[in-house]
Amino acid sequence: MDNLENKYYKTPNLLHLFSVGFLYSIFSYLIFIISIQATSHIIQNTGIFENIFNISKGVKNKAFFISSQMEEKNLALNFLGNIRMLSFTEANQFQSSGLLHLLAISGGQVVPIASGISQFISYIFYYILRSSSSPLTLMNLIYNFKTILSLILSLLICHMFGCSGALIRVSSLTYLSKIKSLQSVYLNLFPYFPNIPVASFNRIFILILISLFFGNILINYSFLLSAIGASCAEISLRISYYFIKKSKIFIVLSCTSLTSIFTGLILYPFSSINLFQSCMANLIALPIVCFLITPFSLLLLFLPQNFIYFENIISMLDFSLSLLKKISFVFSEPYFSKNPFEKNNPLFKKEGLFYLNSVLFILWITIDLYKERKIYYARKYFFKL
Repeated sequence: MDNLENKYYKTPNLLHLFSVGFLYSIFSYLIFIISIQATSHIIQNTGIFENIFNISKGVKNKAFFISSQMEEKNLALNFLGNIRMLSFTEANQFQSSGLLHLLAISGGQVVPIASGISQFISYIFYYILRSSSSPLTLMNLIYNFKTILSLILSLLICHMFGCSGALIRVSSLTYLSKIKSLQSVYLNLFPYFPNIPVASFNRIFILILISLFFGNILINYSFLLSAIGASCAEISLRISYYFIKKSKIFIVLSCTSLTSIFTGLILYPFSSINLFQSCMANLIALPIVCFLITPFSLLLLFLPQNFIYFENIISMLDFSLSLLKKISFVFSEPYFSKNPFEKNNPLFKKEGLFYLNSVLFILWITIDLYKERKIYYARKYFFKL
């Protein structure tokens, strides 16, 4: 009998299992897209949460006050208030050098504050409760506290800068997705959708939630471009760790270079950026944005104007912005023909939206299948039993 069963039943190979997971993920994202478009009369471009709770006006007023004391006023407004007032020359330099993405207010502003504050308070909780709670209980308590506090702080920063799509992505896909009650939704539906990767299902569930509160994210260019950049960075980091396992400096350099190459290749049909120059410019400019411009900008926004070193911080931010501008000038193309304010670029039309959404979903599915590869290996061996 066993021989007869083995004759007509073949154990699924890994390629078959991965193909099934990929197809089910594509099908799930298609249902999500259709659902969002079908309810477009309910989900407007501007979401409920953004209209009810918005504190960006005070931040913009302070940004104008601080920038009025600086030489690099346009760049300062960009980093202090997420206000786009770059001149044609400045925008052209940043675009042709491949540094335009560094001007986006995104994870660089959210993660250091949200993760840093929540981590610091978690240490306090640990030292207070470590003698009165079991290790497992304390670990779960700290994890839940860190996740919720990071989410609250990220949403606060998101609204400080006007709920841009890039910040919405960080708040939702970095912190909201870590809440265990939302992750457990898939457990109840697993018997009905066993072939959909867990990460894909959870992400789609989160995307539905943020679309209800912040509007249709499928037409939000800031969200799409930020998500593509973050996905490229995650893939680049995994590749760098695979080939470079010991030197953290070389891992960072490799990850930055690969991210620039991947994003440059993805956006190449809509631009003419020199990939080598873009990689070199990003390697030099990224530390300045992360370790100088971002900390100084956040300090100026949170500190009172009568703080004793307030003017010194303004001077240091102005100097950092001047360095960034000089780097963009050095690596820019002098005869760059693309107009950074061009509205007729296909990227900003329906074909551009379709292209960006398609690329993003493929990147997400690829990352999800790689993350869950061990589950597929386990399924293969389970079928052999």
